[in-house]
Amino acid sequence: METHTWDSVSPSSSPSPPSFSHCDYSDWSPSLTIIPSVYLLAFFVGCLGNSLVLWAYLDRPERRRMRGRDLSGTGNLALADLCFLVTLPLWAVYTAMGYHWPFGQPLCQVSSFLTALNMYASVFSLSMLSVERYWVLTGRRPASHHAAQRFPSRAVWVLGGVWVLAGVLALPGLLLRSVREVEKAELWWAAALSLKSTLIGFLLPLVILLVCYCSLAQLLSRHFGKGPRPDRKRQRRLLKVIVTLVMAFFLCWLPLHVNKTLSMLLEFGLVPYSCPLDQLLLGAHPYVTCLAYLNSCLNPLLYAACDPSFRKRCRGAIVMLCWARKRGAKGQRGKMVHLKIVKNLLTQRKLSY
Repeated sequence: METHTWDSVSPSSSPSPPSFSHCDYSDWSPSLTIIPSVYLLAFFVGCLGNSLVLWAYLDRPERRRMRGRDLSGTGNLALADLCFLVTLPLWAVYTAMGYHWPFGQPLCQVSSFLTALNMYASVFSLSMLSVERYWVLTGRRPASHHAAQRFPSRAVWVLGGVWVLAGVLALPGLLLRSVREVEKAELWWAAALSLKSTLIGFLLPLVILLVCYCSLAQLLSRHFGKGPRPDRKRQRRLLKVIVTLVMAFFLCWLPLHVNKTLSMLLEFGLVPYSCPLDQLLLGAHPYVTCLAYLNSCLNPLLYAACDPSFRKRCRGAIVMLCWARKRGAKGQRGKMVHLKIVKNLLTQRKLSY
């Protein structure tokens, strides 16, 4: 059975057209090839990119100690994206099969949970990074090396709180998700969950981030005019990266939240029904869902575009991996040569008997 809920973080469901007798849905034909292909491409690019992010940032203990605050949010984003990206092949198959879920109830629930977990953990991590930058740039928290050394003890609680809160908010996908069609009586629950995801997972963080960045806009010139030049340059770069990540997240998720909110209002008659609007929302739903899911593979590309230090770390990580692989191959080849020599000597000894 096909899935159908109004939860914005559910699988990219494009349910059968609702039964409005006065509206023609004969031209409704979602793509069953483009979207699965995009999902699979996002899976490969996102898994490779986010794994490289974790490797490049977290490969050395001393680097973790020196850059603890920055790495915590960055690592959180990469980990949250990886949790979701592993489910994209399932959504690709689901879409390619005409929005039919062949993997059973447990995988449906787990995949929906990971999708919601990704959204909440990502937006909370971005909020944490932005608020932390706001505190540093406004002087409410020092950005010194000693402050960074003290951070790990607090980071455990902050990061743990982010994941616990994200997990609790994502639980409805694990407990209530079903492979059957949603009954009319259950639509109120679905609408409540949809409203929850929009308010807590989108609008509330958006307000917090707007307040932070509007306040920062008034203080940037004064802040960047003080302190050592290298420190000012680093603060600018970090702020640029964070602002880019925040903008990408909200631009990717905004169309989906608008689409499902308008669809819900039409379903419950809270706005005058319009057949062209309903057809537009129905046709756009698979594509705005795809855009939201693509955000999980964008972050590594944005790091590479905005952060020179990240590009340098990536090059170092790739060189290290190639060197380790080459060294391992040489070691294996040397071992094989050694065994061949021993074998030849044994043969020669036997021939000399």
